[in-house]
This record gives sequence, structure tokens and C-alpha cells, in this order.
Amino acid sequence: MVEGRHLSRLSPAAALLVLSACASACLGQSGTYRAVWADAFSVGFKSNQQINDLVSRAVTGNYNLILAEVLAFHDTGASGHGAYWNSSIVPRAGDISGNIDPLGTLVALAHANGLEVDAWIVPYRVSSVWPPAGNALLAAHPEWLMVPQAAMGDGPATVGGYYTLDPGSPDTQEYLVSIVRELVSNYEIDGLNLDYIRYVQTDAGYPADENYPYSTLARFQALTGYPGVPPPTGVTSWNDFRRRTIDEFVRRLRAEIPSIANPREPLRLSADLIAFGDAPSDFTNSDAYRLHQNWRMWMQSGWLDLGIPMNYKREYNSQQRQWYRNWVNAMVLWRYQRHMACGQANYLNTMADSVTQLQYALNAGLNGTSNFSYDATADQNRDGTPETDWTWYTYVSNNLFTSPTAIPSMPWRDAATASEGTLWGRVVDDSTGLPVDGAIVQVGALAPVETDGNGHYVVTLIPAAAGGTSYTVTADSLACDTASAEATVLRGQVVRLDIDLCAVDPPAGPGDMDQDGDIDLDDLGLFLFCMQGPGAAYPPGHLCLNGDADSNQSVDMADLASFQVAFGQ
Repeated sequence: MVEGRHLSRLSPAAALLVLSACASACLGQSGTYRAVWADAFSVGFKSNQQINDLVSRAVTGNYNLILAEVLAFHDTGASGHGAYWNSSIVPRAGDISGNIDPLGTLVALAHANGLEVDAWIVPYRVSSVWPPAGNALLAAHPEWLMVPQAAMGDGPATVGGYYTLDPGSPDTQEYLVSIVRELVSNYEIDGLNLDYIRYVQTDAGYPADENYPYSTLARFQALTGYPGVPPPTGVTSWNDFRRRTIDEFVRRLRAEIPSIANPREPLRLSADLIAFGDAPSDFTNSDAYRLHQNWRMWMQSGWLDLGIPMNYKREYNSQQRQWYRNWVNAMVLWRYQRHMACGQANYLNTMADSVTQLQYALNAGLNGTSNFSYDATADQNRDGTPETDWTWYTYVSNNLFTSPTAIPSMPWRDAATASEGTLWGRVVDDSTGLPVDGAIVQVGALAPVETDGNGHYVVTLIPAAAGGTSYTVTADSLACDTASAEATVLRGQVVRLDIDLCAVDPPAGPGDMDQDGDIDLDDLGLFLFCMQGPGAAYPPGHLCLNGDADSNQSVDMADLASFQVAFGQ
């Protein structure tokens, strides 16, 4: 890091001197990401022939990673809508040719040819029409949707033209996590790639159903005490809370994915990040932050293994050319101790200009690049019309990716090379069995975190020695006393510790008539009421049997003797 300066404000030559010095030392790793996005709306992996062509072209271009969009919408009825895997949750896409499992077929062929595959999903975007065709679960739960403020409480309405899940709803989060579990459990994918992991407009985050108690707005009001309905902009706490709802899902996946058995572990978690316009010197001034995508913090917190800012700029436009370079320089600065690859738009550029941009990103010390897209490979005429020119794959192999290369390893996910670990779990109110939203969890002296609407917390970057380090973990909420427990954090691993708040003491034994953990005057009154003599048998499960010390189905003088011994202890 250059103290007191932002790399995007240095001249390209000066920035490259700094970045080149960092490139070999910042992470100390070999290998480079050479990724390509294969979207769900174009030619890609919808038939055996398309899959054969995709893998063949990727091999020809010396790529090593395919980001395959297996979920763009949660409904069916149009091209690109539905699941491109065998799902029991999301309806099957209608434009799959043949009785194939697109993701399974792609993964098998890609691995056989030395390529990796990450499942690319768009979490929140549901459908263009309501109810969503083929998705009975979402159709039955319109309260899981968010709407613009003007449509609040009037039922389903579109956000940015589409019906969109409410990121802060714990029901939404569980639904989405179930999809991730299915993908990770059933497919030997190499990672998960998140897209549109943000709000698409600032006038969003309001409930379709005002009576739904778990909407983003309802949670915000309950946790902050904010009166009424905040406006779309201008209320810092409301902006922060909507940002938090996206954070919660990304953070949860950081811990959830490694907890699922998969032979390709460690699986990579990546996200496609906003890099609109020019790179700001202060990230809080970025469009990403304005749309509640705090990706700099995600990288700094170690939630993502790989960030892929979508740095889509035209090389022939002098202003955009400089913006591209400024963003690349910022990416290196905001990578922290994780990987960063530059998303590059070959659909906006000639082949030569795409190579120029890719080369700049690699020279700057980034961990790789990703092309958008597999199908739209060029704009050779610079007229704004993307072209499908399959010769790109030969061209890039002749002019940039001249030989195969490995994907970088992730030393923070390897017990032999990591210096820190992750702790996660669920905080539950023991008196009700319900999760605690907004509980404060602290691991040792590290900064505290808050639980999400499902009670989950995740703490990353916890220093761990070889063999593990023990920490005291505390959880607290306004309604309950603080609870504490011990956990051993392991290098490169995710360790789970669930915590009960508002703990209910176990019954103190025979004579604890109200089962509150002690035997006191309250119990004496109940005991005397129940004491009817040896001939009065109570049915199983009756309250009075809490005083039956000798287990003869009655409460009598023999039980009174035991009660007197226990009373007040």
C-alpha cells in the first residue's frame, strides 16, 4: 500500500512501478486466473454440442476457469430462465436440449480437460412476471419480495423491471442457502460465483407485505428503534442496514460452503463486483457502496476468495481507457490478502484492444482476468455491436495466453499455510427455540459482530497457531444475560460453535413443580395442592407428577419428606 496516496491517482507508469513490486510479494503465489463468463442467455452449455464447443474453445484459448451461469432467474418460460442443473428447488430451464444435466455434463468434461468450473448464480432476481412460472414455493410467498417505497404494502411489484427477493428476509436467506447447499452437495464444482449481489436501485428494500415481520424494513425498525418508514436516501442507518442485508448473505456463505462435503474443497467463493465509471479515491463514494455492495469490506474481511470487479470500458475511448487503468490500480490496493481478477469486456473492444487491457491488468499484479463473455467476443467495428467471433480463442492464445497456466492456490484455506481461521454458529433463545437477530458475538478481543435474522454469526481472520488457538466466545442481547463458551479456532478451517441465550435451567428434580430450575415457595404451594394421598394416582404427564419423588404416580407424605430436604437448596 502506498501511504497517503491512492494508486488510481498516480500516473499509469508510476502506478505500474508500485504494483509490479507488489505483484511478486503481496501474496507469494504462482498461477493466474484466466476465466470466462458463459451466460445463460446465449450459446454456452445447453446441449452436449454446446458443452463440447465451450470446453474446446476454452482449451484452445488456454483458459483455466469457466464461470457458468446456472441460475439467472428463478422461474421458467423464457430463454435463460430456470435451473441449468438437476434441482429439486428451482424449476428446470426450458431451453435445455436433450435429457442432459447441463452443469453435471460441463463439470465432467471440463475437469477431464484440465479446466475448473464455478457455478454462477444471480440470487435475488426472480422473474419478469408474477407469479413466477414453475416456482410454486416463491409464488406462495410474495412476502419474501422487496418493492420500491411507492409500492410498499401493495403486494408484488418490480424493482428495476424484475420481481426481486428481499435480501434482509431470513426466509429469503434460507431459500438461497438451500440452493447453494444443493449445488455444493450434488456437483463437483470448484466454486460459487455471485452476481447482482447488491441492490439495483436506491429506492428499494421496502416490503411487499407490511404485515410480514421479517422484512428488511421490519428488522431495521425492530433492531434500531427507528420510527416510521425511512426515505430511500438520506438516512445513514437505513442505508447501512440495507448494506448489511447483502453482507449477511455473503458472510454466511463464507462459512456455509466449507461446511458441506465436496471432493473439490476448498471451494472458491467469488463475486462479480461493481466498477462503474472511474475509480474513486474513497470507496464510500463508489456506485457499489451507494447500491449497498460494500465489496471492499468483503475483501478486507476475507469473506471472498476472489473478487471480480466488472471493469467494462472501451479502450478506444480515451476517458474510459484511463478509467480502466484507474480501476485496475484500485483493485490491487483493495484486494488485501485475497485474490482479485479484472473483469474485462471483450464485447466492447476489438480483439487487439482486449489483449491490451488484459495485459495491463496482469502487468499491474492482479491475480488474473475474466472475459465477458464467452459468446460475445468482440466489437471489431467499434460501433457498439457485439459480435460472436470464435477466432478470439485462437487469437488470445497467440497473443497473450500463449501456454496453459494453473489457477492460483488459496493459502488462507490450507491448514499448512494459513495463519488464521473462521468461527461461525447460530445464536438461539433457549426459552423459545427461536434464533436471535442482532445478538452481539465477540471472539476474544476481536471486533464484535451481529447475528443475522436466522441467528447466524461468522467471524473471520481469527489468528490461530499450529494445532489451534482457544478463544472465549461471548454472545449478548438486550433481552438476555451474556452467555460464554470456549472454542478452538483452527488454521485454514471453519469451526462451528452454536450458543444458547436466555438459557432455561434444567428442572431441579422431584419437587420442582414449575420446572424453573429451583424448589421454592412457588413450588410449595403447588405441591400442597397436589398432595392427595397414596390412593390418588395421576395420569402420565400430569403437572402434579413433578412432585412424585418415589415414582408411584401419586403425591403423598413420602414425597413430602423428599420435598422438605430439597426445599430452598
